[in-house]
Amino acid sequence: MASALAQQLAQLAAVKGPHQERFVRGKPSLLFDYQKAADISAEQLLGIAQQGLDALCRRDKRFSPFADSLFSRASLSIAREQLTPEENKQLDTHLRALLHVLANHFLAPAAFQVLEYCIRRYKVHVYNVDDLFVCSLPYHSTPEFARLVTLLQLKGTAWEWLSPSQQTGAPPPRDLLVRRCINDQDVLREVCKGAQAVGVPGFVSKTFLSFYAVLLSEVLMAYPQITEDLLTLLLPFLVAGMKESATKDYRAATLMILTQLLSRAQLSKEFLSVVVIEVVRNAMELGSSTAVMLLAHAAASQPHMQTLP
Repeated sequence: MASALAQQLAQLAAVKGPHQERFVRGKPSLLFDYQKAADISAEQLLGIAQQGLDALCRRDKRFSPFADSLFSRASLSIAREQLTPEENKQLDTHLRALLHVLANHFLAPAAFQVLEYCIRRYKVHVYNVDDLFVCSLPYHSTPEFARLVTLLQLKGTAWEWLSPSQQTGAPPPRDLLVRRCINDQDVLREVCKGAQAVGVPGFVSKTFLSFYAVLLSEVLMAYPQITEDLLTLLLPFLVAGMKESATKDYRAATLMILTQLLSRAQLSKEFLSVVVIEVVRNAMELGSSTAVMLLAHAAASQPHMQTLP
């Protein structure tokens, strides 16, 4: 059964014509149509956001610090265009942390209450587009994701290919996302960067990391030929995912992708050497049995791997 929020989003998506274009340009809103959005005061939006934040705090204590850093009454006086570069940098740090923690809770109605304020007060749909995709991309098939995309300023970003979805209001099909990762390394790189960002303690998102593991496995299976350019792109993220600083979920996702990569292609000696060294170096974090199984799989699938480097 469709959630109340999904039903509301479907009704908003049904609004057509020039009024919709005026709304997107003038008062971007996740929760309201353009007419009502224009009538909602900043104080009312803050109250809605604080209510949503309280609900999110009951689900995940990592949201608690944002009550002071992003959703206090003092935030009502913030105008991004008037902040210094250093102040904007600090604000971006807080917003990035919020959006990464939100990745596990994007479909909760409270998430849209919080995002509504971030869009209207902090203009995250303009300045923090990549971080918004970290919190929303795992839900790319939902009306909630489609609604968010209609508000984003995509021009000049890796996500500009989603512009048709802004016109139709329809979420992109999964096979389109896979094909885009194959044909556009900027998109694939952003997905990998997102996994790295939420693969560290404090900001871990099991939802995004599971999505990352499955998506990259699909991409590797569909790739016509594993190229040196692709391996060059992936290697830093594979190494990062085996480091001591990586969370167990990031390591698990990395090992799943690496296993698929070993099965999919014969890799160069140089690439294998880096991977094997990292597996051995981080065997304690990976788990000794997992490390041994991965090395055995590499030996079985890579004919020119005769000895450990």
